[in-house]
Amino acid sequence: MKGFSTSKFPIHLVPSRRALTTGRFIVAATHLFTPRLAARFSQLTASGTPAIPYARMFAIRNAALGLGLQRMDSFTRPQQQRFLAVNIVMDSVDAAAFLAAGLRRDVSRTSVMLSTAVALSAVVAGTTALVEHKQAAAQETEPTATAPSNNDWK
Repeated sequence: MKGFSTSKFPIHLVPSRRALTTGRFIVAATHLFTPRLAARFSQLTASGTPAIPYARMFAIRNAALGLGLQRMDSFTRPQQQRFLAVNIVMDSVDAAAFLAAGLRRDVSRTSVMLSTAVALSAVVAGTTALVEHKQAAAQETEPTATAPSNNDWK
């Protein structure tokens, strides 16, 4: 079709995607390599609880999501949008789980506030990335005015 691009959208042009990716790798690194420090930061009890193995599982999941975010340029536009949506859903579920733990009084209020804030910041970054991606993709697919070629006059 003349005037329309069928190429993949360069997701690296979406600034909030970079913030989300960076956040994923920071969470992954801290929870994988220094899980006790991460537990202490979140004011969670590490000794005698499954906090350390859970922190490492959380790290692996965030690393996998971060790697997916880095490789999004190899996805089609609909796949990029679905992957960003998956990130948003996962972070929303995390926020809900942290809030539920607080309501059950499984963890301290401070822990709930810190953990929920981190999860919600990822929801905001993911949502912003998805909105920016859709806006940029819409601009890319808008027909552009082009000068007529000699073949157009025949």
